[in-house]
Amino acid sequence: MRARTWAIFITVNVAVSAVIMLAILFLWRRPQAPVPLTSTPAPTPVPTLLATEEVVNSPAVPPVASPTSPAPLLYVVQEGDTLGAIAQTHDVSIEVLMAANGLADPNMLHAGQTLIVPVTPPPALPAEAPATIPPEPSPAAFPTPLPTITPSGPPLVEIGQALGSGDLTKEVVIVRNRGGVTSLEGWTLSDAEGHTFTFPALTLFTDAQVRLHSAAGLSTPTDLYWGRSAPAWKGGILITLRDAARNVVDTYIVP
Repeated sequence: MRARTWAIFITVNVAVSAVIMLAILFLWRRPQAPVPLTSTPAPTPVPTLLATEEVVNSPAVPPVASPTSPAPLLYVVQEGDTLGAIAQTHDVSIEVLMAANGLADPNMLHAGQTLIVPVTPPPALPAEAPATIPPEPSPAAFPTPLPTITPSGPPLVEIGQALGSGDLTKEVVIVRNRGGVTSLEGWTLSDAEGHTFTFPALTLFTDAQVRLHSAAGLSTPTDLYWGRSAPAWKGGILITLRDAARNVVDTYIVP
């Protein structure tokens, strides 16, 4: 009876041990969830400003235009022109024209004479104003000749005086214009002995005069030089002023 009891005890004990061992093996072989590794969080991307946005948002700075001085104009005097009309057409004063060309008398001009016409530069743009794109440079053009000015009346040219006759260094004849503008080109001044002077291209304005010197020198619009080596006029002789058509305009007896 006791032997049977031990046999049962041993059997139960073996069965319980076997169950425990199976449970341990089951738990040991059960797959376990992997432990997640700690990772460093990725840095938050910082938005960058596109180049186009920088250009659009940046304020435009207007360039500063540098003023330049324009070159002066060259004007060729036409028949009947006056210094006042030329100055008015080019928007300059008569004094500026005289200073630029070294003229002493505003009335002494002749056809074909070239004048320098100063040009006033335009006012500079303010710094805050946006600069404008300059136009394409145009080819240089010659100044348009002014229309011929209608004379104020018929010319009235006369021999005003004859001074210093017989002395080559002092001999001079003064020719005046009391009427409208006229050209003396081709006119002559002569005497009965055959002494003849022919006037060059010269415009004589109203109330203007020109002095004819018998000696040599550099001619100007107000003083002409004959270039003689001996005096031309004698006291008591008659000198005659003729136009280009050989019509007698005036006569004068040399004192």
